[in-house]
Amino acid sequence: MTGRQKAKSEETQRRVLEAAISAVETGGMEAVQIRKIAAQAGYSVGSVYKHYEDQDALIAAVDTVTLGRIKASMSEAVDGIEDPIEQLKALARTYLAFARNHRNLWKTLFTHQLPEGRETPESHIQGTVNLLAFIAGPLKQLDPGLDDTKLSVRTRTCFAALHGLVAISLEERFVGLPDDEMDREMMFLVERLAGK
Repeated sequence: MTGRQKAKSEETQRRVLEAAISAVETGGMEAVQIRKIAAQAGYSVGSVYKHYEDQDALIAAVDTVTLGRIKASMSEAVDGIEDPIEQLKALARTYLAFARNHRNLWKTLFTHQLPEGRETPESHIQGTVNLLAFIAGPLKQLDPGLDDTKLSVRTRTCFAALHGLVAISLEERFVGLPDDEMDREMMFLVERLAGK
């Protein structure tokens, strides 16, 4: 493949992915239909399949982008904050804000499942590892005695607790909380999970 062909191929892949991201943002995971994505991107259905095996592969690529966006938001949120508890609080608020502002992308990230036997893309795995690292860092500062195994468990526990609170809040079910109470209770949760 020549340099020009490669650039053209990369441009096609980028535009298809952007169309899929836009579809998820406006209509959720169900809006990712290959024919519609191809039309929106300005390519043939065959061009989409050259870059993405199927609908699941395309949604997985969207999920990887979502993970990258969450990472960028979290990185910005903790920039310049030294205190580990304050870092965790900033991360919690940022995570909630991302979920609220990008609800369909966030929901797709946690509801889309690849077919049985299909391996999760390495980029998706690394994106998840990157997110958990933001939590693990402050937790390690707070409890330097945690070995790698215990730190991994504590990190996943903290994320699961926060994610659950955010998910329930966004569903606006009977246990959801108004914004001011949500922030207060989320900070309470962070402090308790961090052992303070």
